[in-house]
Amino acid sequence: MNAQQDLAARHEAVDRDPDSYWLEEAKRLDWDTFPTIADRSSFDEADFGIRWFEDGELNVTVNCLDRHLAERGDRTAIVFEGDEPGEGYSLTYAQVHEEVCRFANSLKDCGVGKGDRVAIYMPMIPEAAFAMLACARIGAIHSVVFGGFSPDSLADRIQDCGAKMLITADEGSRGGKRIPLKANADKALEKSPVDAVIMVRRTGGDVAFVEGRDHWWHVLREKVSADCPPEKMSAEDPLFILYTSGSTGKPKGVMHTTGGYLYWVTATFDMLFGAKEDDVFCALPMSAGSPVTVMSSMARSPMARRQ
Repeated sequence: MNAQQDLAARHEAVDRDPDSYWLEEAKRLDWDTFPTIADRSSFDEADFGIRWFEDGELNVTVNCLDRHLAERGDRTAIVFEGDEPGEGYSLTYAQVHEEVCRFANSLKDCGVGKGDRVAIYMPMIPEAAFAMLACARIGAIHSVVFGGFSPDSLADRIQDCGAKMLITADEGSRGGKRIPLKANADKALEKSPVDAVIMVRRTGGDVAFVEGRDHWWHVLREKVSADCPPEKMSAEDPLFILYTSGSTGKPKGVMHTTGGYLYWVTATFDMLFGAKEDDVFCALPMSAGSPVTVMSSMARSPMARRQ
């Protein structure tokens, strides 16, 4: 069956019995509780809401990491391309799983739990992925803020989402230039304070350190276990908040929920790219089981390559 025939068959199936089609599609994911309800969305003004697989329970990190460990644990999960030639390295699924679990435990030690919001203001490094996945592991809601945004832009997003913690780095490095992330973060936190800050040592630059609030990532890492059971989440529990640029007004936070979002990125990646075991992509859902490239550099490195 070619792509056009497959698409036509899918259209026919969803028109004939949409609930059966989408529940069959839900089998792409690993669930703690498999859903019995597919789509219960409403576009009526009195009951507006987008609801997918709402009685299902799962955890994003189980789908992105745990379910790959038995057969792909020693295979490459992340390829990091640094700002300078020769700075890159690769991480296996087992290594990423360990780092995510360790950082999830660090978050818990700093008082973060299910439902708390965590702002992430970081360079394009593997720790950014670890941070997002660690939040999902324990049920915290993350909000990524572009590392090029100003202190005021960061402060507005921290305040709007009610972030309890900020995760950042001493500095970023892009195109040979240093980006003062921690200095920007400190200015933002004067306006929108948080309970705790965790900082990655990326460049080794000299940065301010607020005792009682600030923590070094590598110091916390050595104090915690690599075992962190995943939190069971409802498919409709919030996963992350992503803000608009704010170029035409106040930034607006768009909330994505767990089950529907994870299904969407997993299914569309498979349908559009049909990735093979050794394919490497610049950006993809780790639930698909193919390596992803994280680039800290400008667009001068290959965007995708064969291992």
